[in-house]
Amino acid sequence: MREQPHYENLLTKEFFEKHYVLERRSYTDMRVMLLKMGYNIHIGTLCNYAKKHGIGRNISEGKRNAQENPLDWNKSFLSENIIEAIDGFILGDGGIDSNHAHTAARLTCGVEYEEFCAYMMKYFSIYTSTHAKYSDRAMKQGYRWQGMTLHHPDLYKQYLRWYPIVGDKHDKQPPNDVRITPLSVMIWYLGDGSMVINEKANSIMLRISTDSFLPERVEYLVLKLKEKGIDCHRNNENRMVIDAKGIAAFFNFIGKESPISCYKYKFDVPEWRLTTIGMKEASDELGVSYNRLSYLVKIGQAPSTRLQDNGKPLFTREQIEVLRKMKEEGKLY
Repeated sequence: MREQPHYENLLTKEFFEKHYVLERRSYTDMRVMLLKMGYNIHIGTLCNYAKKHGIGRNISEGKRNAQENPLDWNKSFLSENIIEAIDGFILGDGGIDSNHAHTAARLTCGVEYEEFCAYMMKYFSIYTSTHAKYSDRAMKQGYRWQGMTLHHPDLYKQYLRWYPIVGDKHDKQPPNDVRITPLSVMIWYLGDGSMVINEKANSIMLRISTDSFLPERVEYLVLKLKEKGIDCHRNNENRMVIDAKGIAAFFNFIGKESPISCYKYKFDVPEWRLTTIGMKEASDELGVSYNRLSYLVKIGQAPSTRLQDNGKPLFTREQIEVLRKMKEEGKLY
């Protein structure tokens, strides 16, 4: 057990803001936590360092830790909307921490933007959610925004859903009853999604970071999105990729505008990609020959749209309906 006379690098102001103020740990709890980390620091030392940083108590700790509006652990606050938000939160940047007694848990996250942190945590206000800024050298801006709820048995049930035992520890994995809804996928995409545009090849795809999940669980998520009509696949990096032909369906599902300004760029998709489809998709949708459709387009007997004179033919929904009538008339087969 390490014993040191000074702990300036450990017992910082950020340490007490996180554990004493935000997490509302008592000095006794912090001592136990530090003992597990290998630091034998007495309660009096903790109190002195807290006062040094201007965080020391001036009333009894028991009174400080008494909440004005404590959560009733005998009452459930869960709703389907909250579960949807939790699933999107955990699929992306969020996590769930269990208490030592394994009776309750809390939601936590650490993200780059305050706007995003506040957006996520508002869905969990019933669990007294908060967010605050903390120094973090691992972040490019030198700090992170940390969101957190109070502990509650409701959230421990969600912990058990999301953290099955894999090997010898609890590991975050998507459950079979994961909610794939516009809300959950929106939160998920905002946190872990990115848009990859290749201007030279005139191609685009969406990528969602799922590499921390087991491959079979990522394949399950792919299946769930495909059930919503969104074309996607798992790539060799164990990430989910929304293919170009699935992008329109994806944004039609979650919405075409970002609910927060900091991630507006993730929705910056050219309108034509959302309103047109290519030759292969058109022939598949209509159930007609690709070659026949291509020939009719080439001789000008089938409508199409080109972004450039030598560009590939695309089809709007109105043009698809014209082609559908041509099929009924026997001109397209």
